[in-house]
Amino acid sequence: MLDPIVTLVLLLVAVGAYLLWRANEIFCLSVREGRVLVVRGRIPPALLHGIEDVVRRTGTRRATIRAVAGQHHARLAVSGTDDGTAQRLRNVFGTHPIQKLRGAKLPEARNLGQVLGIAWLAWLLVDRGRG
Repeated sequence: MLDPIVTLVLLLVAVGAYLLWRANEIFCLSVREGRVLVVRGRIPPALLHGIEDVVRRTGTRRATIRAVAGQHHARLAVSGTDDGTAQRLRNVFGTHPIQKLRGAKLPEARNLGQVLGIAWLAWLLVDRGRG
C-alpha cells in the first residue's frame, strides 16, 4: 500500500497536469444526436449559433469541438466529424477574433456537469431536465 503522503503528491500532480492540459482551452462543445452543448468555457452566442447551423446542415451526430488559445490566435480542434465538416466549423470559427472569444460571457444556466466540465454528466443532467 502507498504511503498517504505519496498518494497525496500523486493526486496533486495528476490534478496539476489536468489543469495545465486545459489551461489554454477557451471552450469545449459536445455534439450528440445533432444537438450542441457547451461543456466548458465561454463562447459568443453568434459563434455558437453558427456551429449549431453547421452541425444541423451536415447531419453530425456525435463530435467534440474545442477552441484552444495560442500565442496570437486560437485554433479549433474537432474530433468525430469528417474533414469537410471540420473545415466548415473552422471557417465559422475563423470569423471570430480571439479577443471576442475571451470576452464572451459564461452561459447563464449551467448544470453540475457543465460546471465540472464533464460532458457525459452534462448531457445526463440536460436530458433529465427536458424529460
